[in-house]
Amino acid sequence: NAVYALWLLPLLGLIILMYLLKEEHEEMEISSLYLWKTVMADSEVKKPWQKLKNNILMILQLLAAFIIIIALANPFLKTGKALGGSIIIVLDNSGSMNAQMKGKSRLQMAKSMAENVVREAPSSSLFTIISSARDAKVEISNTKDKMEAINKIKAIEVSNMEGNIYNQMSIIKAIFNQYQDATLLAYTDEPFSLDDMKGEVINLGGNGENAAITSISYSDEKEDYTLLVRVQNTGNSSLKREIALYGDNKLIGLKEAEILPGSSVNVYFYGIKKGYDFLFAELSEEDMLIEDNKAYLILQNPKPKKVLMISKGNIFIEKALSSIEGLELYKTDNSDIIDDSYDLYLFDGKSPKQMPKGGSVFFINPDQKNTIFEIIDSKNSSMARFEKNSINNHIEDYRFFINNAKIIKKPYWADTLIVSGDDTLAGIGKFEGRKTAYISFDIHESDLPLNPAFPIFIYNATSYLADLEAKGRGFYKSGESIDIMFAPDISEAQMTTPSGKVEKISSNMFSYGFNNTGETGIYRFDFKKDEVSSQKLFAVNFPLEESKNAFLEWSASKGEGIGVKNYKTGLDIQKPLIIIVLLILLAEWMVYTRGN
Repeated sequence: NAVYALWLLPLLGLIILMYLLKEEHEEMEISSLYLWKTVMADSEVKKPWQKLKNNILMILQLLAAFIIIIALANPFLKTGKALGGSIIIVLDNSGSMNAQMKGKSRLQMAKSMAENVVREAPSSSLFTIISSARDAKVEISNTKDKMEAINKIKAIEVSNMEGNIYNQMSIIKAIFNQYQDATLLAYTDEPFSLDDMKGEVINLGGNGENAAITSISYSDEKEDYTLLVRVQNTGNSSLKREIALYGDNKLIGLKEAEILPGSSVNVYFYGIKKGYDFLFAELSEEDMLIEDNKAYLILQNPKPKKVLMISKGNIFIEKALSSIEGLELYKTDNSDIIDDSYDLYLFDGKSPKQMPKGGSVFFINPDQKNTIFEIIDSKNSSMARFEKNSINNHIEDYRFFINNAKIIKKPYWADTLIVSGDDTLAGIGKFEGRKTAYISFDIHESDLPLNPAFPIFIYNATSYLADLEAKGRGFYKSGESIDIMFAPDISEAQMTTPSGKVEKISSNMFSYGFNNTGETGIYRFDFKKDEVSSQKLFAVNFPLEESKNAFLEWSASKGEGIGVKNYKTGLDIQKPLIIIVLLILLAEWMVYTRGN
């Protein structure tokens, strides 16, 4: 610790000792006694251990050495309430903190202020550093090492993610309550209140000139596209902006718009030719928040999947399938199939005499004629529930009533989807190289169609069985997980980010999606399925909420009356002391020069 520099103070005695010690004299022959008195006087001065006389050079040297030692101890002058004990620093690094203030981003200013707090705090202080974007992350906890805390602050990077520091209140409070005599300092540009916590909110928000692309969408006009770009002015003055439209990085359109303060305008681009994989719109002029000046949109349209439903009629299944985008539904009640061109065959209460050569199969309430499932029993009036499985995402543990169900011996190849007691009523997997699923009961003999989980279950199961690559979302927001479960049989996969970074993705991570979406732009997903290489693009845009939040008007809410004016950590006087030392050394040189 810098306080140990005070142990150097005894070294000041060396300077005094140098002036006390007598210099060695030289024997000299002189031609006259005229100078004898002068020699005697000089000899008297050089006697050791005599009383010190006023010597301005010695005084200046002692003063310079003393100030150097004090400066090494890193002193501070207290100018208000002392900040000590456990200091918890929360730094908002969500997308809105990219906004520029006086040539620096808000996060850069917040980090600079936080670093000063650490430097100026007493040596006994303990520091906890938390970054808060989409989630709160403890960068370092309860450390006394100032340099380590400062390095952690410097390492916090701005993100493009949507985040609200207030949503992390429970985590922040839990950390705050761990320590006695804790003080919380929160640096943010979004509304945040400390409630009953001691500390201060440093508000880095405020108005500024900024325009943002808040949405981008298109309509398919059969032969071409019509694109809609919505631009919002979050500032206090009217803005004129050029909106440039690019197709696969090639400029294909340019329009100008005037946006009134606090309002939005719609800008249309007509006759956009087909053939582009993606489009993006960009505002040509930079402003306070550059990251929201650009927005991307994917235009890939996958070929529809064909589903043949063999049934006497099931309105519940028909409606569920008809609502799935990217799927073409065909119906028949003839189980003698001769057409092998379908991606999925759904048998409802029927079994084919001969299985189709291609495509997946989905059996609902299979009869005794089927050659795949062994019906061993039946059960009446029972409760059923969805088991945990990737097909049952978001509907695990949903329950429904069944009036009558067949009990099928669970196939070795099937993963369980629906259970009733110890019995498996639905399963999915691969049988003889073909994706196969089954439900052992008649849908009409249950209240499953009335359950909100029903359309989700049908969609998930059909997507898996038909390899449904839906048109999907035009774009994601930075920080959101990209859904890559559209092709679960992928053997190799990797994602290339907009900056060119390549990340390998293992198949067991598909259900979690791709989460490293901090960059905005186009992500390229390369994958191999059945030894065939394919590619899919995803667009990630700056979140609209961060554009709005960046320029909100609000007052920082303090805890326990601690505010900016009456709450200071101290004044760093190390640099002024160094300047004083330099001035003293200059004065010493001038005295020495004049004396000679």
